[in-house]
Amino acid sequence: MREQEEMKEKDSRRQSVTLGELCERWQQSVKPAVKPSTYACYLTMIEKHIRRPLGETQVSGMTNKVIMDFINDRQKQGLSAGTVRLLLFLLKSVIQAGKEMGVCPGEELYFKLPRQAGKRREIMEWEDFHKMVCYLLNSRRSFELGILISLGTGIRVGELCGMRWEDIDLDAGVLKVRRTVSRIRNVETGKEDVSGGKTILQIGTPKTGSSVRDIPLPRFLTERLRERFFQRRFSPQTYVLTGSGRVMEPRSVQRRFKNLLRRCGIQPVSVHSLRHSFASKWIEQGFDSKALSEILGHSSVKITMDIYVHSTMNQKKNYMDHVLESF
Repeated sequence: MREQEEMKEKDSRRQSVTLGELCERWQQSVKPAVKPSTYACYLTMIEKHIRRPLGETQVSGMTNKVIMDFINDRQKQGLSAGTVRLLLFLLKSVIQAGKEMGVCPGEELYFKLPRQAGKRREIMEWEDFHKMVCYLLNSRRSFELGILISLGTGIRVGELCGMRWEDIDLDAGVLKVRRTVSRIRNVETGKEDVSGGKTILQIGTPKTGSSVRDIPLPRFLTERLRERFFQRRFSPQTYVLTGSGRVMEPRSVQRRFKNLLRRCGIQPVSVHSLRHSFASKWIEQGFDSKALSEILGHSSVKITMDIYVHSTMNQKKNYMDHVLESF
């Protein structure tokens, strides 16, 4: 009889577990298994978008209607399909962890992902592309050299920030991507960075396993890097973007890039557009998409083609002219 009462009491406790409590347990279990930047992102998403609307909901009361209402509310708030997909991934992970502990939802849940809406990507036109290249080639500053590297290789902004001279093999003409820089939320309670803020600057490994890669450098870029290196004789630990042992963070790159565009007379675009432009120019030349995927550090060619490859207006006009000529 006593065993039955204890079992009932355990079942009652399981039934009363809230989603907020389950989130807390899941966060602690996943923390050692993911990168600090990933954990900081998960933590922010859960606190801002899951715990607030659903934190007091008992796990036993989670139904497909609750999930659908949650999705609809997030979409009404203007969240992108990608963000909603991440939230559903987190919800699914949290609830699956609860099942493994014997805490189950009221019914079998189906996490139907919203369709990813198309998004216009920023791409430089050839005229602006060449205008910027000419400006960068006539500059001898470290920052401009870094932007030239980004134009010529398509690396991510964080990877550019983390690049040191030891990562460049001038003899082989190869750039080794081994680290990335990002500003993330400080998840350690009571600790702040030297500026007293709530975020910390992290220098860590690249985004994914496929992001750790060696990129062959174009000849003009190898020559420019060789010239710059032998002029200054940088130490191996010197950051290419700053020309010193001090690292520059992505948001500072964006600010300086904005000023650079103004000096070049080019319409404002984000620094990440250099990556989009590099990929699109590559495909326009008819080069191999598999090689491009490896250079960009993607896990599959599909990701490269879906996200980064887009036709420019001039290219579309050229296609249209050829179509009409065939009539």
